[in-house]
Amino acid sequence: MATIGGPDLSHDRISNLPESILVTILSSLRMDEAARCSILSSRWRHLFPSTLLDFEASPSSRRINLVKAVTSILAAYPDAPIRSFRTGSLYFGPEDKAALDGWLQDLSNRGIEEIFLCFKYTEEDKRRRIPKSLFSCSSLKRLDASNGVFPRATEAAAASLARLKEINLSDVKICEDSLHSLISQCPVLESLTVNFMGKFDRLHLRSRSLRVLSSTGNFEELFIDDAPNLEYLLGRFMHQRKVHIKVVHAPKLEFLACLGMSNTIDIGETSFKEELIHVKTLMPSIKTLSIKLSHDEKGYMEEGYVEWLMQLLKLCPCLETLYIKSSSWSWACDTASGSWETQRSVPCIDNHLQKVVIEVYRGHEWQRDMAKFLHGRSRFLKTMEFHCMDDGSGTRECFGKPPSEEWVREQKELLCLDSRAARDTRFLFFKRQLVDNHHEVCHDERYQRDYYRDLYDV
Repeated sequence: MATIGGPDLSHDRISNLPESILVTILSSLRMDEAARCSILSSRWRHLFPSTLLDFEASPSSRRINLVKAVTSILAAYPDAPIRSFRTGSLYFGPEDKAALDGWLQDLSNRGIEEIFLCFKYTEEDKRRRIPKSLFSCSSLKRLDASNGVFPRATEAAAASLARLKEINLSDVKICEDSLHSLISQCPVLESLTVNFMGKFDRLHLRSRSLRVLSSTGNFEELFIDDAPNLEYLLGRFMHQRKVHIKVVHAPKLEFLACLGMSNTIDIGETSFKEELIHVKTLMPSIKTLSIKLSHDEKGYMEEGYVEWLMQLLKLCPCLETLYIKSSSWSWACDTASGSWETQRSVPCIDNHLQKVVIEVYRGHEWQRDMAKFLHGRSRFLKTMEFHCMDDGSGTRECFGKPPSEEWVREQKELLCLDSRAARDTRFLFFKRQLVDNHHEVCHDERYQRDYYRDLYDV
């Protein structure tokens, strides 16, 4: 007899959903949860292999041996296609030494396109070695790895990964020759990120396909020999490591960060070397430039910083966005050489500059003078951002805290904003300094949504 006035709870409505929806549901679960759900019915059981298309092996709160679980699943479903393979922070015990090698050999037979390997740091085994079977994954298009040791890559071995379009290595030790082999033998490589990879003498870039190069700058010299399609170059700590930057051919380079006064720069016939600056070859392709102004051991700005910055702006005649960073504790000596009042304008300031970002603004006199010069000469300036820190008391208690609104109002008067060259320029004051990894996360939707959250309303 049918139930009157209520739903029929004995009927499994979820199993009546289309298979594509059921697979989506299972794929949103952790691997162990999806496996347990597959025993609910015979129909669900045959759907589980479809969830392996994007295989994710992440540690859970349940006490399971994840390495053994992955090995068992791969063995149980040898014909299941796997497009991407991702591990969480995995720990391999002494009994699991051969597991990763077996996984990579298995994945190579399934046409794997993306591999993400993240290894857990342990005192006993600080860095997990990635086995040479990685080179058997000839269908690979993207490789991400962190906290490991990259296998030695000869040119022949690297050529087996010729389909790679993106490589991201973080805290992965790789020898200089192996990295150069990857760059030279991957003809469609478009994006390369190498962070905290160990000390290099030289990063020699010769690639006709590479568009993005991002690094923490762990090298003595960056030699861009032939990179006709390179558009984005980020060396996050190059300004701290006195990297020698030499550019022979990079006609499409639009983004360049982060240059410092300690860097030796050679671009064609242009040379920046300590106090010797000669600007002859220009870089009209550069639209965004990020720089770091230096200070001496006593905290004063380095002498000649005004001339250094102006010559760098002269190098980039079509510059549209300028990021300026300085030490949180530095201030300019009254006798520092160079004066903004005597400086002539340069083409990018007259015709192109639209945005200036002062990443750490403390209200020092040298910062105000620089800001007044830029907004007073830039006829096309749309936005000038001031990322403020404490009110200059210099105490540890106040360090990093946002200044008061009264302090911001005072700064707006001292900056002489009414003297701006472009009447529609917006001046934005933030309650925090710009985050160090801004250029790496600025395209993230959540970061963009929260970016203006800490604006002063003054």
